[in-house]
Amino acid sequence: MAISSIPLDKAYLTAIWLETVFYGMNIVLFFAYLFIVRFKRKSPRVNKPILFVAIAMFCFSTIHVSLGFSRLIEGFVYLRGEPGGPAAFFSNVSVPANVAKIILHSINCILGDGIVVWRCYHVWGQKWGVCIIPIVLVIASAACGLGQGIMFAQSKTTHSAFASTLAHWNGSLYILSLTTNVLVTILIAARIWYLSLKSGSSFANSSFKYRRVLTLIVESGAIYSSSLIMLITLYFLNSNAFYIIYDPIGQLTAIIPTMIIVMTSLGLTYDRIPQHESTTYAMEFRVMPARMGSAPASPYNISVSDGGVFIDNSGQKLPLSGPTDN
Repeated sequence: MAISSIPLDKAYLTAIWLETVFYGMNIVLFFAYLFIVRFKRKSPRVNKPILFVAIAMFCFSTIHVSLGFSRLIEGFVYLRGEPGGPAAFFSNVSVPANVAKIILHSINCILGDGIVVWRCYHVWGQKWGVCIIPIVLVIASAACGLGQGIMFAQSKTTHSAFASTLAHWNGSLYILSLTTNVLVTILIAARIWYLSLKSGSSFANSSFKYRRVLTLIVESGAIYSSSLIMLITLYFLNSNAFYIIYDPIGQLTAIIPTMIIVMTSLGLTYDRIPQHESTTYAMEFRVMPARMGSAPASPYNISVSDGGVFIDNSGQKLPLSGPTDN
């Protein structure tokens, strides 16, 4: 059967089945994150805004899959004898449960994009200037998501998500989200690559500290971006297979950011990438004798580095100032 000829009811049934599979993955990741926050976190301080976002995204994705399952039961059980059958029910885009699903999907999409921008901000040494374009893209996505929800709620006589009145909002939201993720992934990868070259390390070295970070960031970004590319392609082909990708992405929008948060909490990636290497300078000076007739003083060595100042007297290092926490 060709993709374009997949009936709407079969596409919706497949979509909900796949979404439940992804929701199971979402549950495991979310509770793993809560366990890490409670017992295994590397930092003594809990990042409360990130914790709040993770909880909110899980709640929204739970409601999303619940609404999808409810619509599945309603279409295939209660309304199967109605004219047009389940396909006619699923094609009605203005049904409140469907509008709620779309709004929740958009919210999770925006929150997820916000998480990846947050990662970019920290990787670039908390420089807001680098994140201006991604932030503008996220704001534009939020505007499109709001417009999308309003248009779906008002489309009482529209029986297709591919209608021209909806296509502008849908397409804009998906393309903006894809652009945000691709841009941020490139920015993060470029920064890590630059720092690796600056440090004089080699990717051939298996212990290279940036290699793991770069791989995790690029792979997580590639998963979501690939899904969005398939979604956009199927949508503009007016294929019902679009739904098979759309509903599972409702869970993927929570899975990928939660995965990034879990990796950060476990120390598998870095919340702050060092922006420069420590520099050490050495100098010698002689201390004048405290009394007349004293033996000449031996030279002192002073080492100055980013971690502090150390005075070396006869092989014994005395820290003058310890490392400071950034």
